[in-house]
Amino acid sequence: MNKIFLSQIKNIKKDSIRCKKIFSSNSKNKKTERYISTDNLLFDFSRNVIDDKTLKNLTNLASIIDIKAQFKKMCSGDYFNNSEQRRVLHPAMRNTFFSLDKEIIKSIKFHKTQLKNISNGVNKGEIKSFSQKKFTDVVSIGTGGSYFGINMVYEALKNYSKANINLHFISNLDSTESVDILKNLDPQKTLFIVVSKSFRTSETIENVKQIKKWLSGITINKNIMSNFVAVTENVDAAKSLGIKEKNIIALWDWIGGRFSIWTGVSIGLIITIGYDNFLKFLKGAYKGDSHFYNCKYEKNIPVIMGLLSFYYTKFFNAQSHLILPYNHRLRFFHDHIQQLEMESNGKSIDKNGKKFTNISGNIVWGATGNCAQHSFFQLLHQGNTIIPADFIISCKSDSKNQDNHDKLFSNFLSHIDILFDGFNAVEARNLYNKNFSKSGLVEELVIKNLELKGKKPNNVFLLNKLNPESLGELISYYEHKTFVLGLLTNVNSFDQWAVEIGKVKANDIYKDIRNAKKNKKKVKNLLIRRYLD
Repeated sequence: MNKIFLSQIKNIKKDSIRCKKIFSSNSKNKKTERYISTDNLLFDFSRNVIDDKTLKNLTNLASIIDIKAQFKKMCSGDYFNNSEQRRVLHPAMRNTFFSLDKEIIKSIKFHKTQLKNISNGVNKGEIKSFSQKKFTDVVSIGTGGSYFGINMVYEALKNYSKANINLHFISNLDSTESVDILKNLDPQKTLFIVVSKSFRTSETIENVKQIKKWLSGITINKNIMSNFVAVTENVDAAKSLGIKEKNIIALWDWIGGRFSIWTGVSIGLIITIGYDNFLKFLKGAYKGDSHFYNCKYEKNIPVIMGLLSFYYTKFFNAQSHLILPYNHRLRFFHDHIQQLEMESNGKSIDKNGKKFTNISGNIVWGATGNCAQHSFFQLLHQGNTIIPADFIISCKSDSKNQDNHDKLFSNFLSHIDILFDGFNAVEARNLYNKNFSKSGLVEELVIKNLELKGKKPNNVFLLNKLNPESLGELISYYEHKTFVLGLLTNVNSFDQWAVEIGKVKANDIYKDIRNAKKNKKKVKNLLIRRYLD
């Protein structure tokens, strides 16, 4: 890092010390209203341990690393993934690019046309099964980035799904999952989508084998491959499996798995919500891209998100970030963001291959907010661990029961305010007198337990409504936050070399197990020995 950057870090460290002192009392008058509003949502970051000077120094840090110029380079086709010598162009799928190669733009247009034709063809019954029947169920077979994001978006947009087509997912190497799903499906009406960039992912290929076996056992002398679509970069491997060329959706090496929901990886989702809604999803992400590139840093949602996360990790010893949607439809949102951030920035090697000891990627976790109130909120409110959190809710109910939603919002607002404002001794005593004075409990002990020091930082996303456009915008902000954190910590956010080691090692162990079974030889490894006994 250059001297200007390091000098600014020292300034922010001083800010953090000052802010800790300012916010150390349990006074209620420290909160300053800070928010950024767009057409689809409001981002409220009023409940953070910062003041105006700290915010200015943080946004100056964004200027020093020139976030917007870096984003423009990435969207212009620079080889941003330097360790794999690959471009990073997922924003181009939502029409965010600058001076980009015309052939790439042309291939994206063809890709989208293919998605439209396949999704419309399945919905209209023009694309049929091997028995010439209309598909009623779609099974998306994939793992990692070929599962988490698509599953999350599908569940989030259930209100936009077509009633006549159901989407299922098989992602686990454990065949128990596929057995449970297949037993309720009609082979003559089920479309299988194989999603794998390499077409070598062990979980995916193993599940395809199981499904082909299941289909062959039920449908003798039928061309079962009519029931398959492939989404892959390895077109030849898909053909070798027997999938028809017209049913293969080609990907590019510049789309990383965790950034691929904007592509044909989501074809199962596109079939179920319809291509028009998928375009609205892309439009929302485009709005998020435009906001990120065009808005000043102090009014820039993902920049503020990234800077605050960096601030708490570096100067408050935060090691995790919590995501709490007060919305049943968003219950899998943290699964996607977990992969997005932790696979991108969970590194101990910088872009140049140098080791470092700082934390570059937080532990991202979450749950639906209202349920979590009865789980880990005790630690969140009163524990000594600092856990910055994002609370997410919409103004409108997805269930159309607005009174119920009013109760949900009341819970939402009570916790974000108490987390930051705390609950002082006077309030604790008043609550004791009102609710517990006749309980026979020890007064002072109860009052001490009711006191909360507060100053637990949290951000709020208030969506006007959960729909394809607002969801696309929200996800794009988390992508850009991840990008910002990668720049701040000088890591390559677009590779994941450590994951590859596990794959290779697993293959070697599997060979050892097969060899031991075949030759009936004892093995040295204790766990393998016990497993085989």
